[in-house]
Amino acid sequence: MNDPIVTLNVTAVFEGMKEVELTARIGRAEAQGDGWACPVELAPVYAQPMVVRGVDSFHATWLACSLVLKLLGQLRKEGAALRSADGSEFPVDAYLAGLGSDAAGG
Repeated sequence: MNDPIVTLNVTAVFEGMKEVELTARIGRAEAQGDGWACPVELAPVYAQPMVVRGVDSFHATWLACSLVLKLLGQLRKEGAALRSADGSEFPVDAYLAGLGSDAAGG
């Protein structure tokens, strides 16, 4: 992906203490047909970039960010420990806070 607008680096520590450096990149949303498309990468977990589609650029970018967090959450659920660059636990829950049913004030 050329010129990502968002980048996130996380270390996944798997069983046996194998560490894998993960890089999430989100590209600029672009109009396509009657919606918008936003490219997403999570390397090296997914070799090919994914495309998330939304009704406008904000929606597509929001969904792309949400996808990255869901994928990281799935890795954690499968037993991987996620670490920030400083070695501390990556705060997936803090990133997800407020995204429940009360996020829209309802």
